[in-house]
Amino acid sequence: MYRAGDYVYPADLPRRVLCRVATADRAVTPAGEFQILTLEPLEGPWQSRLGGRLVRFDEAVLPVLNDDVRGPVR
Repeated sequence: MYRAGDYVYPADLPRRVLCRVATADRAVTPAGEFQILTLEPLEGPWQSRLGGRLVRFDEAVLPVLNDDVRGPVR
């Protein structure tokens, strides 16, 4: 389960774009439980073109290991 403040990479982009989870909404259906994540890209063109936010299901992101986040992240 992801929480606000976690760092992830959207899995469907052509390169890794570091993002911070802004919100993590949980949902349950008969098929199972999942999350809808609102992501804040910390780099790349998505910051200006998409209003600074991306939305992905939890299965469409990769967790960031602590070693992947270097230096001050804003």
